[in-house]
Amino acid sequence: MAVSARPDTDEVVAAPTSIFAPGLRSASVGAAGLIALFALEYIAVTAAMPTVATALDGYALYNLAFGATVAASVVGMVVGGWWSDRGGPRPVVVAGSFLFAAGLVVAGLAPTMEVLVLGRALQGLGSGLSIVAVYVVIAQRIPDHLRPAVFSLLAAAWVVPGLAGPLLTGLVVEHLSWRWVFLGVAPFVLLSLLLFRRALRATEAGAESPYLRPATIAWAVAAALSVGVLNLAGERIEGVEWAVGGVAVVLLVMAGLRLLPSGTLLLRRGLPSVVGVRAALGGSFVAAEAYLPLMLRDEHGYSPAQAGAVLAAASVAWASGSWVQGRLPATADRYRVMLLGVVVFTVLMSLMGLTVWGGGPGWLVIALYGLSTFGVGLAYPTTTLLTMRLSPEAEIGRNSSALAVGEALSSAVGLAVAGVVFGLYYATQPHAAFVGTMAVAVGVGALSVLSAARARTPEPRGPGLRGAVGVGPDA
Repeated sequence: MAVSARPDTDEVVAAPTSIFAPGLRSASVGAAGLIALFALEYIAVTAAMPTVATALDGYALYNLAFGATVAASVVGMVVGGWWSDRGGPRPVVVAGSFLFAAGLVVAGLAPTMEVLVLGRALQGLGSGLSIVAVYVVIAQRIPDHLRPAVFSLLAAAWVVPGLAGPLLTGLVVEHLSWRWVFLGVAPFVLLSLLLFRRALRATEAGAESPYLRPATIAWAVAAALSVGVLNLAGERIEGVEWAVGGVAVVLLVMAGLRLLPSGTLLLRRGLPSVVGVRAALGGSFVAAEAYLPLMLRDEHGYSPAQAGAVLAAASVAWASGSWVQGRLPATADRYRVMLLGVVVFTVLMSLMGLTVWGGGPGWLVIALYGLSTFGVGLAYPTTTLLTMRLSPEAEIGRNSSALAVGEALSSAVGLAVAGVVFGLYYATQPHAAFVGTMAVAVGVGALSVLSAARARTPEPRGPGLRGAVGVGPDA
């Protein structure tokens, strides 16, 4: 059993060895519960949206029903990070959860597609606030040596909805109504808050943290609007759409310079490169995942259920990678774990791209993509752990926000670029369109290797915390 000393005495006490130990259980279970609900709603809405759009005669706003959620979440992430540092994560989690639940009710009762889009925006704002604040709760309540295990639990909270969500959604839509896809989740948000309440009560505010500046909010809104534009026009590449898309990308880059740690776009060593790893991973697998099911349907004759196997395989492999990193010893070099994960991901993604280019069998595409996300499972939670280790206590919220915002912005750009490539070729050369989208995904993924290779900071000289529980040689 690990040991540590109380800060005000020489008495040696036992350190907790499980994330379900008394005092830690509420943080672990509460965080997993909220993340599972966010994941379930994301997956359920994706499956139910064709039915929703038909019922509300809203195909013209189909993409915006997804884009509004992503765009609003960017604002929520920025505000949530700064608010958590200033006032503590408790009010942020509570406010975000209630906004998310309100969005579910608005969407579930929506008489028109416009109202449904409003509800989806509220869901994005609420989830953006809550997700960042959940990371701050983990940083405050879970010892460093147990955080990898918590991140494994959060990965599992995504996988279970990924496997059961589509079937559950189909049953609800078929036997009840699409409205219960939204309304049925809202009560469970309150239940998750009840499970989380003890951990939230024990969190602390950072009174010395700076207030959120109006300019920061303005850039967050600019980024959100740009994300919305790219989601609307990702595959529309005629006439003025080129100019509009170009302006949106420029605004995203400018927003990134102000919302992300200084030097992130230049992959400066330390925290900026860790944020760069997370951003590149997010942009890469989102760009690939958007078109792989369609490719399997068009080129291999897979049914929608069979094509969806690529998503299930990816979910299981991701959770497996996260499970492995969660069981590494506390002294494991987390920079090496992150680098190994992105190398596995990029190499296997490259092999998958070559398989698509060469017309290889669909089962091999699914297998290679699934195995590649094992690397994401290793690297993704490690970026969160390193961000916490590299952040002063008063800036954990802001830096966790930057981690999530960087991923959201890169995903928007990756999807936009892949959409342009797809739109240019799909009508006349569909195979070239799919090869092009995979090339975009592989290219963005390669940036994660470069960023991970630059992430390590020089080790401090002299006495430090190397003997403390959970602090390894890379801390």
